[in-house]
Amino acid sequence: MEFADLAKLASGHVEARIVQAAVELKIFDAVGSGDPDARTVAKSLDLEWRATELMLNALAALKLLDKQAERFSLTQVSAKYLIRSAPEYLGGMIRFDAALWRLWEQLADAVRTGQPVRATDMYQDHPAETEIFIGAMDSLVKARGDAEVIATIFEWEKVTKLLDIGSGPATYPISLCRKYPKIRATIFDLPATMAITERYVREAALEERIQLIRGDYRIDKIPGSYDVIFLSNIIHGEGIEENQRLITSLCSILKPGGSIIVKDHILDGTRVSPPAGAIFSLLMLLTTGGGRCYSFDEIKRWMEMAGLAHVQQIDLLPPLTSSLVIATQ
Repeated sequence: MEFADLAKLASGHVEARIVQAAVELKIFDAVGSGDPDARTVAKSLDLEWRATELMLNALAALKLLDKQAERFSLTQVSAKYLIRSAPEYLGGMIRFDAALWRLWEQLADAVRTGQPVRATDMYQDHPAETEIFIGAMDSLVKARGDAEVIATIFEWEKVTKLLDIGSGPATYPISLCRKYPKIRATIFDLPATMAITERYVREAALEERIQLIRGDYRIDKIPGSYDVIFLSNIIHGEGIEENQRLITSLCSILKPGGSIIVKDHILDGTRVSPPAGAIFSLLMLLTTGGGRCYSFDEIKRWMEMAGLAHVQQIDLLPPLTSSLVIATQ
């Protein structure tokens, strides 16, 4: 690593805040398909025009806008991911990252104490926080293409009963049900989340094929039996003992020959690589009561102790940053 690399790491918050503020201010929408100047953008958004010009210049420097003479236009990336009407709009995730800002300010305190710096409520206690969190999950998966990849990487045509634990916006069951007409999905998630999940399922017109069950897997028994149980970004929110208990409990409702699929940041034995997982573990320190990202060997051990076999890891290609761990009954 050179000095320039270190300096960029140390000041990386600057670029992040520029993007977050631009999304909050709806600057990319104001630029739209035209080529307005700074005064036009400022007037349309009720902003101070000189400050707006500074922001537009910074976004052009970051290659999120193109500047010709004194006029600005969208780049390919901003048109695809930063316009609210775009199918792959990433604004929901950017909005969530902005909401985490004050948590990251307290990282040193969390490292000193080993304790989270916010309530470990899984974003259930305040409806506005729940909405931002669930919207972020949907936004990220749609922009990055996770659901399309998952739909092609497993023998889903053999599946009739799917259970998605902690599904959030139901992005994966919706995608799978659309692609595979035999699948009937059940979602098990927390009550505040489910109020939002219900809307996503209704808007997808899949109420007859996706069943919603409210509950907490830590304390509630999950009814039914399933060909596949899917856990996306669940285990990183729990400690080792809770994850072992959860996998064992899920095995009891898995049909013979069925599979459990874990999708998460899967670390190697050093717990340093891939970097996305090592870094994400710090967010879990800030927000959970003992969660972190886990290595393949740790997850394999839980699955084998629960009676599962043929445990394998499948790494997903960029831009995805996660992997799958799949085991069968």
